[in-house]
Amino acid sequence: MTINILIIGTLCAVALLIVPRFLGRSKERMLSQYNVLGKRFRLKRHTFTSKWGSGIGERHSLSGDYRGYPIAIYDHFQGKGRSRRVWTSLTLEATFAGEREFVIESLATVDGARFSSGNEAKMKYGDTGAFTIIGLDEDKDTAFADRLASDCLADFNSPGAFRLSKGFFEYRELGLLMDEATRLRFQEALLILADMADGVSEYVGSSDA
Repeated sequence: MTINILIIGTLCAVALLIVPRFLGRSKERMLSQYNVLGKRFRLKRHTFTSKWGSGIGERHSLSGDYRGYPIAIYDHFQGKGRSRRVWTSLTLEATFAGEREFVIESLATVDGARFSSGNEAKMKYGDTGAFTIIGLDEDKDTAFADRLASDCLADFNSPGAFRLSKGFFEYRELGLLMDEATRLRFQEALLILADMADGVSEYVGSSDA
């Protein structure tokens, strides 16, 4: 019995040494990419501590404005243990888009990043090259959906997905933003979201005229 307790104690001690180092390296890689994004787009970094103390379970995000739109980049998760799923999201606020809801996904979008349930095929607006625009509203609005399609979107090769939901444009990928390739995709996604918002703004403005 005593031996078992010693073994368990040793394993726990080793875990306490190894796990923080592993998580620390992952966090350093993510923060390195956040720092680049922060400098490039003049974004402010925020750190949220947990009840476990400084450095343990901390969450980080970026926020600011791009082309006049409030934006944010942050990671979030769902579930626990093996069922835990982590995403990184980039959001752009454009309340003039109203209550409309669309998801924009491609064959390259990984299942874990998708916003749709797979039951929206009857509301597809067609392909924009790489991506397919799917409307989640009951009333079709082809003219509005056309404003979400852009040349940049058509050429965008990504495992992530886009969504417009109740005044927020969002791009998300599965996992943390920890390398240059992922950061470059998020930079391109930011340009795409801003183009979408500009197109929707023009459409809404012309409709109200």
